Amino acid sequence: MPNIFFLVLRRMRAPLITLILIYAISVLGLVLIPGEDGNGQPYSMDFFHAFYFISYTATTIGFGEVPYPFTYLQRMWVVVCIYLSVIGWAYGLGTLFSILQDKRFQQAVLLARFSGAVRRLGEPFYLVCGYGQTGRRLCQVLEERGIRFVVLEPREERVTDVMLADYRFDVPAYSGDAGNPQMLQTAGILNPHCKGVLALTGDEEVNLAIAIAAYVLRPQLLSVCRAKSQAVAENMASFGANHVVNMFEAVGRRFRMALHAPQASRLWSVLSAFAGDPLPPLSQPPRGHWVVVGYGRMGHAIRAALLAEGSSVTVIDLSIPADLQAGEYVVGLGVDAHTLTLAGLEQAVGVVACTDHDANNLSAVATARQIRPSLFVVARQNASSNRVLFEAFKPDATAVRSEVVAQECLRAMVSPTLARFLELIQTRSEVWAGAVLREMEALCGDRVPESWVLTLNGQNQAACYALLLNPQPRLVLRHLLLDPQEPTLQLPCLPLLLIQGGEEILLPPPETPLMFDARILFIGRGEAHRAQEAVINQYRLIDYVRTGKVQPQSWLFRWWAARRSQGMANGDD
Repeated sequence: MPNIFFLVLRRMRAPLITLILIYAISVLGLVLIPGEDGNGQPYSMDFFHAFYFISYTATTIGFGEVPYPFTYLQRMWVVVCIYLSVIGWAYGLGTLFSILQDKRFQQAVLLARFSGAVRRLGEPFYLVCGYGQTGRRLCQVLEERGIRFVVLEPREERVTDVMLADYRFDVPAYSGDAGNPQMLQTAGILNPHCKGVLALTGDEEVNLAIAIAAYVLRPQLLSVCRAKSQAVAENMASFGANHVVNMFEAVGRRFRMALHAPQASRLWSVLSAFAGDPLPPLSQPPRGHWVVVGYGRMGHAIRAALLAEGSSVTVIDLSIPADLQAGEYVVGLGVDAHTLTLAGLEQAVGVVACTDHDANNLSAVATARQIRPSLFVVARQNASSNRVLFEAFKPDATAVRSEVVAQECLRAMVSPTLARFLELIQTRSEVWAGAVLREMEALCGDRVPESWVLTLNGQNQAACYALLLNPQPRLVLRHLLLDPQEPTLQLPCLPLLLIQGGEEILLPPPETPLMFDARILFIGRGEAHRAQEAVINQYRLIDYVRTGKVQPQSWLFRWWAARRSQGMANGDD
């Protein structure tokens, strides 16, 4: 705010000096011009009464002639003062209004408000750089999880969207250059409550600049950066970016998994999706000949995945691909039957429409289905606003750009343990993945379950008490699966991964003993998570699930219970 104050003073310097001179000359004139008192005797007005009169006259209040009626000479001077003061105030107010309408002044005010709002944040938050489709979706998920965030977006209309969004808490947002280190500092990257920075702008160079600034300013800070090309992704990783999200590589990786391990692919999709969404269906792309419409970065990734799984591919693109031989591509838009037929669609088992335009993608797959209704159809959705069109068309698989990137970012931010589990499931069999999926469906029906991680460390007082101070009976995984209100009932959750003592256990058995600093990945319903948090933080509950008995709470009752149990052990009645 001091900068704004000095900016206003600098612009108002000439109007203020003009007003001061007008007042000074007007007051001096009234003091020097002689008047007459009530008895007709000459008198001279003092400076106080002169300033008093000019003050209410120049501000158009009007009160009368004081302390005595004026002479003609005084009234002539007052007329001059009135017009001078009107000119002075018009000049001053006009300058002030022009300052208020000045774009730079408005930006300075917004920046000061933004900086103050960030400084006042007293709880953990993420700095989201870029509020496009991906940033907007990610902010919605963070808000649902009760996680605060700050938005830095170069486009003003998107900042307005943040202000108009129906978030439960006020979101500090500003339109500025996210690649500027000073702007990142203003946005809170050095704030001790900042948990991480998300570089999600559409400009790779800006995202790279954010990654570099985050590494230099706070090397230990979590940074998740979006990249479109492999070269930029490697550059981001070299500057310490904890997680680099390449949407096209992610789509290619998932598509290849769906080709050779459909059950594991579905399990991956379920755990990557947002809680509460419908469960993704089982997708089983067939092997054979495929037609890929659009040979951009996603087209490259899809073609590489298909070739790696033994399928043949013909590409349709407006330009001649430099890395393909004759017969491997057809030049065209891919929305007409002639071009699709030249690409071998009549013998194909599937078609992928992955251009940058949703209208072309829908047109291509619609024409392809008319030619060959049994095709396996994969469509790329670029704009989230076109979701209704793609849902109505019902392709076998839809790659939504914003959803893929947001899921990858959220997994890196919230649950690295979940990311590790997703890596481990690729080493398991299809039978194992199918069994886990059936347990999930029995647990949560047709909706994506919530996932969370319990860490038994020093932040959980009851867990420390049970593991270190009072280890009998020994705390096992089964105790965390019991309802603390009724230990005979099971909580609606499933443990997926236990990491402790340097060991990783997939689907750990209920009787697995737990150690200090253990991390357990669960999926299930939200009430199970809340019940477990209560257990590991309340002595009464953790003893109740271990023993099935209500333990005394005060020291007096604990002492009496200990004496009584000791007496019973000695045979006393």
